[in-house]
Amino acid sequence: MSDRVDDDTALEEVMRFLDSPPEEGSADDERFGARLRQVIAAAIPLDESEDPADGPTLQLDDDLRGRLEALAKKRGGNHYFGDHPDGIGPTLGMDVSKS
Repeated sequence: MSDRVDDDTALEEVMRFLDSPPEEGSADDERFGARLRQVIAAAIPLDESEDPADGPTLQLDDDLRGRLEALAKKRGGNHYFGDHPDGIGPTLGMDVSKS
């Protein structure tokens, strides 16, 4: 997706899409999926051994995180980032299994 936005804007878009879901298979649906993955990736908590400077750029409460993760799993066949069952995104290079 070439129109990358900052994480706060992505979260705002995800929240709007949650209120009014786009038609499945549409361009808006594709953008929703990309923003959803971006928000989840931006909110992954750190392990104790990781540098706090690399911490999440978004803080989600447990209820919203659970709702977004469930939606991402439903949309992606239980894989947040497509064909990477261990949660490793091809362009993100991170492990989301600790979330």
